[in-house]
Amino acid sequence: MNKIKTIAIFTIAILSVFTTKAQTFKEPLGYKLKNGMNIIISENSKSSKAYSSFTLDANAFNNKKDGIVELLNALLNENVSKNANISFKDNSGKMSTLNTDLEKDLVQMASIIQNPGFDQRIFDVAKAKLMTSIKNQDYDYDQTVTENSISALTLVDVQNFYSQISPEKTFLTIAGNVDLNTAKASVKKAFGNWNRSQELTK
Repeated sequence: MNKIKTIAIFTIAILSVFTTKAQTFKEPLGYKLKNGMNIIISENSKSSKAYSSFTLDANAFNNKKDGIVELLNALLNENVSKNANISFKDNSGKMSTLNTDLEKDLVQMASIIQNPGFDQRIFDVAKAKLMTSIKNQDYDYDQTVTENSISALTLVDVQNFYSQISPEKTFLTIAGNVDLNTAKASVKKAFGNWNRSQELTK
């Protein structure tokens, strides 16, 4: 529970910068879905939007290859389509949406995470975009994310890393203008059927 609270406080602090109104966050609620996924919800009626962050438990993955998470994010972004409310950066997926669109956007983000549908074409496009971004230094990547580390990664590397991701190794935080019961129902609809061992759609 201490780990959950630490992540909740850190995430909520980040999400709070999206609004200039007085903050009225309630005590975060932390719980687990039946599949083991860690959920954190904090209500703030003064916020103009609902924010969500899907985060991997970095300590749950051994021997990660340098840049593998960033390349996975780049691949997931290729599946976002035109939904500007969802993006994948750093070690997480991020969502910013209206309260009325929380369930719809959360379901879409969950679908992207659970059914990425990677293939060689998408991999090549995502890898090229990430390499260009690193070369242009248009984002503050971790020092291990370099042109060399990304160049060395293959589609098989990403598939192998993805195969290690399961609900109990992840955290989903929802904060902002949300109703607790509505948010819990939306989380269950979006992620409740996610299996511990997810097959990669090819």
